[in-house]
Amino acid sequence: MTPSDQPYPARPHGPIHLVVPKRPGADLDLLRAKLEGVPALQEHDVVWHVPDQRGDIVQLARDAAEAALADGGLVVAAGGDGTINAVASAALLAGVPLGVVPMGTFNYFSREHGLALDPETAVQDLLQALREGDLRPVQVGFVNRRMFVVNASVGLYPKLLAEREKASRRFGRTRWVAVVSAVWSLFRPSAGRRWRVLMKTHRGAEAQQEEHLVTTLFVGNNPLQLDRMGLPQAQMVADGGKLAVIMLKPQGRWAIARTVWNAATGQLHKDNAVVSMACSELTVTPASWRPPQVKLAFDGEREWMAPPLHFRLSDRPLWLMAPSNLNREDSPEAQQAADVMGVTPEPVAAGGLMPA
Repeated sequence: MTPSDQPYPARPHGPIHLVVPKRPGADLDLLRAKLEGVPALQEHDVVWHVPDQRGDIVQLARDAAEAALADGGLVVAAGGDGTINAVASAALLAGVPLGVVPMGTFNYFSREHGLALDPETAVQDLLQALREGDLRPVQVGFVNRRMFVVNASVGLYPKLLAEREKASRRFGRTRWVAVVSAVWSLFRPSAGRRWRVLMKTHRGAEAQQEEHLVTTLFVGNNPLQLDRMGLPQAQMVADGGKLAVIMLKPQGRWAIARTVWNAATGQLHKDNAVVSMACSELTVTPASWRPPQVKLAFDGEREWMAPPLHFRLSDRPLWLMAPSNLNREDSPEAQQAADVMGVTPEPVAAGGLMPA
């Protein structure tokens, strides 16, 4: 990495721009009391950025990042992977570092980077890193102009996310709701689309292309999630410079249910319907007729995007503000997730195909 990759520095005692998502049932006053009760945070001016509507988070994150750039402060995402995506995208665009207070259901990004899942501890660690100037570069991916930090996909995965959102509104936002809603969605009527995937791989010094016809494409950028799925590409992503690609061949509903089960139990590498590899970039198009837009999932959120879809790594890293001495502890006993926003994640399951 060159010096120009470095972000605009945040002042050790500068303002903290805290971006918090709008979530049904969330107790914002409780969250504010918990975080503002942290002694180290009382030494900073804290600016709360809370959207009026859920969809306002993207623009709100951009405003917060621009404010951090202007006053030498730090922009912080207080939420799950979807919130982190919005704030990280804004931070990368503005050229400022990112802070994270994990408060999601799965917290793949935060757990991969060893961040404390207790909000108060996370704030203390974050401010320690700010005082000591501890930054770490983080690899991020893009699909067209949209950034993702954990994963992005087309096909089955966006459908699973839609079913999870419906179930979460009715039964609550827990891991079991995510798992059951995913399995249930497999047996509901749907029109399956085929996707043509053109991948660029490198063997030695030469670049080569491979083409595949699939029903689902999952592009992973999080070694922890990939490892939980039982995929050897996890280490390649951890080493940097690669994205993991998981492709599902055309098959029936019962076979798809088996694949979801294999992913949830960390046995995806044994599934004959799954092709997995690592690559530097790939292009995805509908195999037959080309609709004006297709549904894409990234970091637990969904969006319509015009094909073709071009997946690649960012030319420059995202800079994460986190103590350099943190080590990842992802055993179930170590994951004490916060419920201050009305979310109480259950212990981490063996797999990881469920939406982030």
